[in-house]
Formats: sequence, C-alpha cells, structure tokens
Amino acid sequence: MSSVAAEELVNRSSKLLTVLSKRNNLSLFISAKSGLMAEASSPERTSLSKKVYYTSLKQLINSGLVEKSDGKYVHTTFGSVVYQTHIIGLMDQLRNQKQMIMIDTLKHSDQFSESDIDSFVNKIIGATNNLSEDARSKIEIVLTYEDMVSAIVERIEFSKNEILLASRYFNEIIINNILRKAKSGINVKVIAEKALVDQFFEQNNKHLQVNDKNAVERTNVVANPWYPGNISRRLADVPFSMTVFDTSEVAIELINANEPKSFHGAIFIRDEKTCRRMLEYYQKLWDSGLSGDNNGNNNNNNTKLITETSASRRYYNR
Repeated sequence: MSSVAAEELVNRSSKLLTVLSKRNNLSLFISAKSGLMAEASSPERTSLSKKVYYTSLKQLINSGLVEKSDGKYVHTTFGSVVYQTHIIGLMDQLRNQKQMIMIDTLKHSDQFSESDIDSFVNKIIGATNNLSEDARSKIEIVLTYEDMVSAIVERIEFSKNEILLASRYFNEIIINNILRKAKSGINVKVIAEKALVDQFFEQNNKHLQVNDKNAVERTNVVANPWYPGNISRRLADVPFSMTVFDTSEVAIELINANEPKSFHGAIFIRDEKTCRRMLEYYQKLWDSGLSGDNNGNNNNNNTKLITETSASRRYYNR
C-alpha cells in the first residue's frame, strides 16, 4: 500500500472514530441495530433533544454507518460490519479489562514464562470470540408445538417496533398476545393461510347463510380471528409459517415432507442478514395475497387468487 493510500485510510479512520467517540452518536448507532423509527416522537424516546438527536443522526448517515430504509434508520452493510467487528468486540474486551491488567502484572513479575502468559491470553481471547460469535448468530430449535408457542410469545413481548407473521395455523395464545402488542402501537402484519379460512367457512356454512342484521358480524368473527384488531392482514398460500421480530430475529417452521400438514418444529435465528432475506420472501407472499380491511373483508378483485369454495366466495364478495 502506498503512503498516500495509507494516509487516506488514517484520515478516514480518524473521522469515523471522532463520530463514534461522541456518546450520543454511539448510543444512537447501537440503537440503530434494531432500527430507529423515522417518527417525530423518536427523539423523545431516546431522551435526547430534537437538535441533538438529528445532529447525531446526520453525522452517522454522513459517515456511511446508518441509512433510512422502510421508515426506519438502520445499519448500512458497512455500519453492520463496524458494529459487529469493533463495537461488540470492544465491549467484549472491556468486560475482560480486569483480566488484561492481571496479565500485565504477571508479565512484570517474572514468575511466569512468555508461553504460559500467551496460553492464558489465548484462552481469554478464545472465550471472547466464542461469545461474540454467539451474539452474531444465535440459533434455537424447538421440536414441540407448545415450545414453539412459548418461544413466539416470549419474543412478541420483547418486540419494540414490528412483528411480521405468516402462519399456517391459528393459535389463540399467539393471536391474543399479538393483538395486545398491536394496541401498544407497534406495526403488525399478518399473512394467513387461505385454506384455514376456507375450512372455517365449510364448517360453518349453514350458520353463515342465515341472512339477518348480525350476519356480517358473525362472518367476521368466524372467519377472521384477528377481528376487530387494528392489524394489516392478507390471505395467501403460506408454504411454511414464519415470524420476523424487529428485523433482528426470525422464526421459521420446519416442514416434514412426509407429513407437511402437521407441525414438526421451528428454528429461531438471530441474524440480521438472514432476517433481511426472509423479509424479502415475506414481501413476496404479501404482494401475492388477497388484501383485507380490519373487518376481514376482501378489497382485492383479483379473481385469480380467490379460493374456490362457494362459502369463501360469498365472504370475499361482501
């Protein structure tokens, strides 16, 4: 590397470290890992004045660490690398600072050989690297339906900004917890399996044919378990259930090819890159689905996607 190129890298590094050396900037940068909502109330939630908040945000954006995407300020690819490699790494080393001081003391005591001290240091560094790797990509597998429900509910409780659900099942515990969370103001989208709605209608066909003033209300209650919650909802062919929490963790259903209609397990992955790929897939499902209002009524005239049962056709045409 030429001296000119090296000097340029030193200057850029200095500017970047200057930006991150400011406490407010660093705090916002760490918060952007899960996404900072681009809303007027965001400065208040961070306990910063509007002037300080937007000044810090501008500096992070100008440094290439943060960008605005889908109504949030999130890490750029460069920002994600800096966060994982340097910020997390620095915090891990700060936790071990006491041990590092002990190592310096050992070096000056002349009681231990260089190889003994190096071995001790490598053990500390190795433990730290393993911890960092776990923090970068945490994977959890559940193999029972009950454990899956418990794991989903736990993550719903700690979600702060957004929950995206695509489900082949209706579970009252999950539904009630998501409805309660939606009332707190976070963004919730649900893609429901069309076949489940068809099944509801076929099982309640006689009941739904009664034509009186309460017929529409009964239809909504029977066919839409999310009614009357304020949740964006669509119907689609869902190949496997999935849930994305705050663009930081995703739950994916494991399908048994021999029994595809039964639940066999789920995998939870805490990794931003995986989440972004699954978000792309979720959007494709969303775009292909039938849109519905909060009463469960269909607002999409795309007959190609409408299911074929007579009961569901009556529902969709309301």
